[in-house]
Amino acid sequence: MSAYLLACSVCCFSQTRTVTLDECLNLSHNYNPKVVNAGLDSKSAVATRKEARANWFPNVSVTATGFKAFDPLLNIGLKDVLGSSDAANNLRYYAETTAGLSGLPSTLSMLDVGYLATVNVMQPVFAGGRIANGNSLASLGVKAADVKRDIAVRENDDSITARYWKIVSLTEKMNALQSAIDLVRSLEKSVAPAVEAGLVNKRDLLQIQLKSKELQADMIRLRSGIKLAKMDLFNSVGYEYSVLGLDDIALSDSFQNLSSPDNYYQDENERVDAMNEKKLLEMSVQAKKLEKKMALGEGLPEVGVGASMGYFKIVGDAQPNALVYAMVKIPISDWGKTAQKLHRAQNELEKAENDRQYLEKQLVLKANKDWVELQCAWEQILAAEDAVNLAVLMESQKASEYEAGLCTVTDLLKSQTELQAARSALVDRQSEYVTFLSAWKSLIP
Repeated sequence: MSAYLLACSVCCFSQTRTVTLDECLNLSHNYNPKVVNAGLDSKSAVATRKEARANWFPNVSVTATGFKAFDPLLNIGLKDVLGSSDAANNLRYYAETTAGLSGLPSTLSMLDVGYLATVNVMQPVFAGGRIANGNSLASLGVKAADVKRDIAVRENDDSITARYWKIVSLTEKMNALQSAIDLVRSLEKSVAPAVEAGLVNKRDLLQIQLKSKELQADMIRLRSGIKLAKMDLFNSVGYEYSVLGLDDIALSDSFQNLSSPDNYYQDENERVDAMNEKKLLEMSVQAKKLEKKMALGEGLPEVGVGASMGYFKIVGDAQPNALVYAMVKIPISDWGKTAQKLHRAQNELEKAENDRQYLEKQLVLKANKDWVELQCAWEQILAAEDAVNLAVLMESQKASEYEAGLCTVTDLLKSQTELQAARSALVDRQSEYVTFLSAWKSLIP
């Protein structure tokens, strides 16, 4: 009684969960490290663009300086001013005597203590185009980072999709194997009474029972394979599960209602234009052009205007002051180095152009290859369906012949084995087609 209640409780609390492909893909986007890191790279590119834009604005700085000398930095006496001639000496003697009687010093000392505080504002007017080109390069880096993230997402989706359809494939094979098991069991039930009645050789029953055990062993291996495939998929997307509850998790898709690839045809040139790989190639060429312009800008003059405002106390009383200024810098000594940088940048630009031309042709080749593989996979499905229909017909014919005593049980089991193999082959062809189709559709805008 207790065992019965336990079985009932397990049945009540066991609830099948259905997982969709979209759910797996959405989970993987926040779990796969390549996708997550690509998103972080995109954010870093945005920060770099903001950093480059700051070069358009004035450069503001605050400076404060103070000093205290052990001895005055400047001592000026009458001899320093009048010289050492006789007239000067007489005048100096008179002045020093008079200054002594009046209590005034005969020597001027200064610059022993002082301070200053300034605010400087510098606005670049022209920097050889490096500011504008640097901002353009940073903006291009943001676009490239976004495209790379899209590529990482697509590659992740292709990988997850392949894992997902592998489980569907194994499940379909399990259903086909279960059908074979049911056929053998039905045959065993019909042959057993005939053996007891002496109408059929017992060896036929033994062959049927042996075949049944082989199919059961295949079923155990197949179920284990499905569990491992589920663990692989769920670990890849971060889906929470328990090993004991894997049998209660089912996938929502199947290989029913597959449509012809003609419904998804896309012109090869349109397909290549939609590829993120081509966009990256074009961005690479643009980046090299901007880098060449920036190298040229290092040899051009720089122009800037600025203003400085501050509070000074060095000589006399403290007082505020301000000034404006303009700055022109011509890097004459750097022209030779700049010429070599330009030469190197031109070589890099030509390399990027060569890579773009070559790889674009490879992308066109890949587009044609993908379409041919998709069509071949569909044709293989049609051929596999014909093989299944033929195997079903042959199995039915052999079953009728066996009942009529016109063939042996070995022939009947062979026909059933061929039917199972044909159904398994059909599942493999369907799995290949769905995988190719998913990859093909991922590039269709």
